[in-house]
Amino acid sequence: MTDSMKITRSVEDYLEAMYSLQQEQGAIRVKDVAEILGVKPPSVVEAVKKLSKMNMVSYERYGTIELMDDGIKIAQEVSCRHHLLKDFLVLMGVDPEIAEDDACSMEHVMDVSTISKLRKFVEFNDLFPDACNYMEKFREYAEKGTMVSETKL
Repeated sequence: MTDSMKITRSVEDYLEAMYSLQQEQGAIRVKDVAEILGVKPPSVVEAVKKLSKMNMVSYERYGTIELMDDGIKIAQEVSCRHHLLKDFLVLMGVDPEIAEDDACSMEHVMDVSTISKLRKFVEFNDLFPDACNYMEKFREYAEKGTMVSETKL
């Protein structure tokens, strides 16, 4: 893959948006991708041409966009990272809307080993919700800056 064909943040954003549309609507249209990403349709067409050269999508002018196997794989990876990061941030007490925006930024820059540890942390909390009340205590501390209750962790 040449430098001009690197998987950039922009490429990941386009693939993730297309994957989301495919899951929700079945069809991926230029105008819908533009709406999700807050860009103009000509920008989407340029990105789709680049993605087509990378064998990530198939597209015919004025038609729908189809994700190819490589595009689906990358989109699924980005989508999984996004959902994991959002879940983690919400678990930490971040407002869901802010967590959504922050996850969009973080999903592109975190190392695979960090993502793996976060995944295990979120899974652990899902598996043992009653085992410890430390997350509740953390959220209390994060909000108030001090521990209000006397209860030990």
